[in-house]
Amino acid sequence: MTGQLEVRIVDGRVVKEPGIGPVAMVWLPLHGQVIAKIPARRGNRRWLHETVGIRSPQLNDDRWSLPRSCLVRLVTAAVDRYGLMVLWRDMSKLSRCTRACLEATGAECDCSCLGAHHGQDSKGWFERVGDAVVADLGECTRTAVVYGARGSDADAVVYDGELAGQRYRVDRAGRRDWPTAAHFMCAGCMSVRASVWDHCHTHGFVRAPLCNRCNTRAWRGWQPQHGRAATSLNLDDSYYRWCPKRTDARRQCSA
Repeated sequence: MTGQLEVRIVDGRVVKEPGIGPVAMVWLPLHGQVIAKIPARRGNRRWLHETVGIRSPQLNDDRWSLPRSCLVRLVTAAVDRYGLMVLWRDMSKLSRCTRACLEATGAECDCSCLGAHHGQDSKGWFERVGDAVVADLGECTRTAVVYGARGSDADAVVYDGELAGQRYRVDRAGRRDWPTAAHFMCAGCMSVRASVWDHCHTHGFVRAPLCNRCNTRAWRGWQPQHGRAATSLNLDDSYYRWCPKRTDARRQCSA
């Protein structure tokens, strides 16, 4: 597990603990496209296109309509970007658990277990960190599950460029030989275990494993009213060097 849960579903609403930043929410209906509500931020379309691999993401008001085939990549990328995300899913009451359920990485199948068994036989890149909240909608059941980065029971070690020079990927094939971020200490504060993989948005290379707070520290400043913790005296941004195209001009390598 990734540690203490910081986002919960209460009476059908997403409730965040104080100091928690923006959270992505994704809805998978019985039929049709995936609907995603992600925090407004410059570059969202580019992120969906280049990072998640969606050819033509469509924005309607504040929600994105995306192909169903992108779901696992979207959840993986959202967990890396926000630390936690909420997946709402409508499931037929007539569905049944199959072997595909046990081999799913957390969001790939539609069955009667409400996601309780998803991913038991596979190495996914995110894991369920909150119990499913269930609502009866007649012919279908709607569940809401909080997902976070996959944890590790091993002692955390210092990152030493194990993924140096690797392109950031969110598909299973691209991450087949990656260690989990939680295997390392956060390369930013060196105070807690890392949870997500940070990457350079300009050049697309993996940089280092970070904790959720260090990963989102550059979004809207350090002000607590913006959902970010105060700056740490231990903060070290030398992990930027793991982008092989970084120069001395930091502006050429984005957060």
